[in-house]
Amino acid sequence: MQDSLKAKWKHFRKELNYRWNQLDSEDVDRVDGNRDTLVSLLERRYGFARGRAEKEVDSFLNEVEDKLRRAS
Repeated sequence: MQDSLKAKWKHFRKELNYRWNQLDSEDVDRVDGNRDTLVSLLERRYGFARGRAEKEVDSFLNEVEDKLRRAS
């Protein structure tokens, strides 16, 4: 998953703002394609436990990848 996020960051970045609107542009800049950074931000901003944050990120990545596949 980490490689997928890095490789397609520009596509994921836009979707990230729609999914988690409590993340500001500085937060999104900080993520810069790094899954662990995104997980940590979700823990802090949304109060998610680590496991839930990881599941949320993995679900998000799968959904965006599916959208990209369907669009190609």
